[in-house]
Amino acid sequence: MKALLPFLDALFPPRVSELLVRTSEQDAVCALLSPTEHQESGIEVVGLLPYRTPLVAALVLEAKFRSNRKAQDLLGAVLAEYLMEYQSEEAALSGTEYTLIPVPLATERLRSRGYNQVERICQSAAKRLSVSVESSLLKRGRHTTPQTKLSREERLQNVVGAFQATSVNPSASYVVVDDVTTTGATLQAAVEALRAAGALHVQAIALAHQA
Repeated sequence: MKALLPFLDALFPPRVSELLVRTSEQDAVCALLSPTEHQESGIEVVGLLPYRTPLVAALVLEAKFRSNRKAQDLLGAVLAEYLMEYQSEEAALSGTEYTLIPVPLATERLRSRGYNQVERICQSAAKRLSVSVESSLLKRGRHTTPQTKLSREERLQNVVGAFQATSVNPSASYVVVDDVTTTGATLQAAVEALRAAGALHVQAIALAHQA
């Protein structure tokens, strides 16, 4: 297949983001890991990668809109590396069982796209860590406007009450994961839903953060 790539690229020129992902290696992507903490209404959100970096933006876009498995696996590797380091430093999750929870898509968006890229990324990370992924515990109760089109205040209002959680185990630790954060509004709403359902230990992580 690799021998055919130059011929196929000549016939169907690849996207710039596709080329960036195709030529990237796991070590190079993990080297970009730079956790940044963001506080929003008492909830701490950790962003792992700088979205302004062309490779990071390409990974997020390819994973989200192009169902690019390599992009999803590379982001899964970054998530796994962060969580392993987080545990080794005896932070909140150290020594406990925890579950990865991908931020869910609205039903209409999931139906049109056919997949939740964050769920796939969590599954990739979970294989490396031998932890579980729970995609049904947190649900999006209503459709919301894409956050990229909104101001900070509109983002916060847009996701108020957007999520509901069920079957929460108060003694378990949960890691809620989203792909990109700017204000932290989506992750804040997801964490609040889990806490309202009885969760006591929740960590919020975004794969990429926008300054």
